[in-house]
Amino acid sequence: MEVRARILVLTEDSGEQAQPTLQKLLKEALKLVDPSVDLNPNRIRLEPLPENERALLAVRANQWKEQPPTIEAIRLLELIATRLVEPAGFVVFHFDTDRVWAERHNSENRQKFETIIRERVRRILRGDVPAPRFGPQRPRPTLTAEQIEMALGRLLVLSPCYSIESWLYQATKEVLAYCQERHDSEAHVLRIQSWSADRKLLDEISRPKHEALTCVGDLHNEALAKAFPAEEVWLAERSFFESVERLRACSALVEALGYGVRSAAARAEGHGPHEP
Repeated sequence: MEVRARILVLTEDSGEQAQPTLQKLLKEALKLVDPSVDLNPNRIRLEPLPENERALLAVRANQWKEQPPTIEAIRLLELIATRLVEPAGFVVFHFDTDRVWAERHNSENRQKFETIIRERVRRILRGDVPAPRFGPQRPRPTLTAEQIEMALGRLLVLSPCYSIESWLYQATKEVLAYCQERHDSEAHVLRIQSWSADRKLLDEISRPKHEALTCVGDLHNEALAKAFPAEEVWLAERSFFESVERLRACSALVEALGYGVRSAAARAEGHGPHEP
């Protein structure tokens, strides 16, 4: 089976639940981009960095924002650039906006991602920086300006407002059960019920795991991701919608996700997958 997409999945969150939580949310987003997508891992691969990879420090400790860049951040940039020039290469980078939806345009994290990560990767792809300092010394391909921008278009962002718990707490039935395991709070019950009634509300809550629901916190993120009501949250047209639409705007990703269905249809009509 041909691999159509190798997606390097990066998250600022650490801990055992972080990667499976993000991968589940990403899969739900990909299903919204193409409802017929075949997420067989032999076709669409979601790949974390190895635990012994130094670049993880730059992601998890937010070193990627430091100037001048740390050694770990330089390593991260090189890994991103390398993945983007692969034929089936994509990168999905999760970081919290650390702002509510109404203030998202003032997010330091969003601004710095564009000016630091995307711009530095652009410089690597242009050949404006020295060859990779780590690992095998492979020559970089010479890219045209158009090819560089196409590669950068495969550097995709998941950026929840305020934080990833703003998405996860949308699994309100499960959140309520976890809350009630800890205590009996009428205020929390009413709060969670309001989130269920209006999916827009959570994006406007600052520091949800630290202030809104300390009883739940981030203890159950992986389980909440499995219950995430993706379509309902997408229809609310807040930060999850925004992230899904960023994915949808990447024509190379849309092509990769839809390949299996088109190939099956072509075979059914008696054509090969690359024939009209």
